[in-house]
Amino acid sequence: MDITAFFAAEVKPALGCTEPGAVALAAAAAARHLPAAPERIHLRLSANIYKNGQSVGIPGAQGLRGNMLASALGALAGDADMGLQALAAVTPDDVAAARALTERGAVTQEIVQDVPTVYAEAELYRPGHLVVAVVAGRHDRVAEVRHNGQVVYRAEDALGGDSLPPYMADLQRAAFDDLWAWADAIDADLARDLLRGAEMNLAVAEQGLASPWGLAVGHTLGMALRGGECADTCAPDIGARVKATTAAAADVRMAGANQPVMSSAGSGNHGLTAIIPPALAARAWGRSDAELARALALSHLVTGAVKARTGRLTPLCGCAVAAGAGAAAALVRLADGTPAQAEQAVALVFSSVMGMICDGAKGGCALKVGTAAAEAWSAAQLALHGPGMTGAEGIVSPDFRASLRSLGEVSSLGFAAVDVAIIRLLERGVR
Repeated sequence: MDITAFFAAEVKPALGCTEPGAVALAAAAAARHLPAAPERIHLRLSANIYKNGQSVGIPGAQGLRGNMLASALGALAGDADMGLQALAAVTPDDVAAARALTERGAVTQEIVQDVPTVYAEAELYRPGHLVVAVVAGRHDRVAEVRHNGQVVYRAEDALGGDSLPPYMADLQRAAFDDLWAWADAIDADLARDLLRGAEMNLAVAEQGLASPWGLAVGHTLGMALRGGECADTCAPDIGARVKATTAAAADVRMAGANQPVMSSAGSGNHGLTAIIPPALAARAWGRSDAELARALALSHLVTGAVKARTGRLTPLCGCAVAAGAGAAAALVRLADGTPAQAEQAVALVFSSVMGMICDGAKGGCALKVGTAAAEAWSAAQLALHGPGMTGAEGIVSPDFRASLRSLGEVSSLGFAAVDVAIIRLLERGVR
């Protein structure tokens, strides 16, 4: 597998939730072909982009939320060259202008069917100009831009719809031992990038521990740790710290903090879950940078392998079933466990959290991220010190590929109706 291509595409900085980030990118890509600000914006979104962008805070937007605001900010002040950090330079004046545009009803949205799960189309209008930009396949992939019906940009890569690039097809076929070996094969430059991602995500977590953001899950849980006497080397305290710290980072991110995190598989919250637990454990256990880098590589590879089977956006919480599984494998590796034990840890995470649904990005994601981190810790301890699974437990197998087949089928078939119900409730509004 081309691991360089995998990490370049799947592990990168993201500012804010990646679904409204994709919407902002589409709007920014369209706006660069207008002579002035648009008078109207219309969004056509996949159900999952709609779901994940409906209730989440937008970076730099003073607590304001949603895809429509993200599109207005992208159109008025976004930089398409910045990808998922398109809104990095927005100012309070930009926020005021975007808010005015949305409040006068100039921004509308609809859910469209028969499109990729990652699909955001922004149509911008002003007299004499109609520009449509489409982000599809990946959150940061501008697929096409049309100005007055003429194609002015089309992506050079062949990726379309929900098709997988070659490295993801390799992941889909991979045995767990392959993932372990690929993690061993990272070079010094890639290791440096992975460690930088850990620093980024831990910095965001420190904000959430220090002060209450969003639901303040991490800050509140962290208060008990700050008042305790247990040192970092106390195992129960490490597990509690993993949960509080990972949740704290999600608190900050879901509240719309203007600070990027390192993502995994197109999701910042996946990145927090995949990275922070092993980073904290490595610090507590005195592991070297090289050991942590290889563990982080394994975490991202497991996360990517799960997403290659379930799809980019799913009815299941990917932070739990994908990134949680990756974190568990990384923790086992850092504890000098074997590939077989790491594979066991992944299966135990699946057994624990497979049924956790995704009802869109929001402050409550910090609860799920914290749970995923805690279950990753527990699964690693069980795999290292318990008897392990000797056969199938329900639909989960100790064999990685067999479990992924089950997970993919449950996600695509079993939970399809759940996603429809969730979208209906979000459109109607829960009171």
